[in-house]
Amino acid sequence: MKTLLSIAGVALLLTACKSKTATYTVQSRTLNEAVYASGEIMPEAYYFLKANSADLLLKVLVKEGDTVHQNEVLAVLGTPGQLEQVDILQRQVALAGNNAQEHSAALTELKSRIALAKTKKEQDALNADRYTELAQSKAVSGKDAEQARIQAASSATEYKTLQDQYQALQSDLSGKLLQAKQQLTATTQSREGKVLKSPVNGRVYKVYLKTGELAQLNDPVVMVGLPGQFKLELLVDERDISKIRTGQKVYFETDVYKGKQFAGTINKIIPLLQKESRSFQVEAAVQDTALFYPQSSVEANILIRERINALVVPSDYLMKGDSVYLQQGKELRKTAIVTGIRNGDWVEVKSGLKAGDVIAIKEGR
Repeated sequence: MKTLLSIAGVALLLTACKSKTATYTVQSRTLNEAVYASGEIMPEAYYFLKANSADLLLKVLVKEGDTVHQNEVLAVLGTPGQLEQVDILQRQVALAGNNAQEHSAALTELKSRIALAKTKKEQDALNADRYTELAQSKAVSGKDAEQARIQAASSATEYKTLQDQYQALQSDLSGKLLQAKQQLTATTQSREGKVLKSPVNGRVYKVYLKTGELAQLNDPVVMVGLPGQFKLELLVDERDISKIRTGQKVYFETDVYKGKQFAGTINKIIPLLQKESRSFQVEAAVQDTALFYPQSSVEANILIRERINALVVPSDYLMKGDSVYLQQGKELRKTAIVTGIRNGDWVEVKSGLKAGDVIAIKEGR
């Protein structure tokens, strides 16, 4: 008998537990519908400077956090011999350039000889004219006059020869300068991808390799980007991408600033499905000016709809078929409602209830 009474007591207790209810008074509030997204925060503009072939990292000229200028050399790949070759060619260009200038030693010496030859040519020409006149008056012999004319012609030929030599030497030196420049240009172009320069005035965020390490094809060597301006790179599930539009607000959190919420705006939707994750990438401009850290993970909600003064009920109170238990006196009556937007915790009620109605949920259901 005691056993039966005990069982009956348990049955009564279970019945009592099942009959317990929780209630909620229907009221209005602002209701937001959002799409969840996750990703990382990155500089507004950033660049991975990569190796264009398998090469040794010869020099790293910056460290993480450094401020750099556009076209500043950040790292050099290749072999020591290649660097020496460029250095030799640069010196050859400099030497050829000096030799090709008008005040170079070779051209200056030849110009001095030309000046002397010109003076001698002019003097010999005057002397030949004078001897010719003297020969006509029988003051000197015709032979002496002829000898003076021969000397004048020889001096003129010497002057012309030196001028031609100057032009030839100048042309030869200019040609050597051009050839040296062409060799340097060809070598420099072949090494263009091995000298990594900053594409922007920015900051070095990451140096991936150390001097002497081997970089494989397409390995990142340095990451550089714009400081102070950041964006979100987010992944949105393919089932939600049709809801996303540019201009929508984004609210996000990052573990770096745990518990603090930041805002942004969708400004780019990349319409290419990422097959592995079955998601699409979207980007958002970050409005806040906090010191963010690139590649920090973020979790975000993209606001797609907002209702001001929406009549809402907790989603836990909603039963299958969009119905609720409406409390009428001591009784609970199952009532169908028409729902609107949902955000996980709350459901908009478009019709079927009014503000002030009390709905209930049976805890044991």
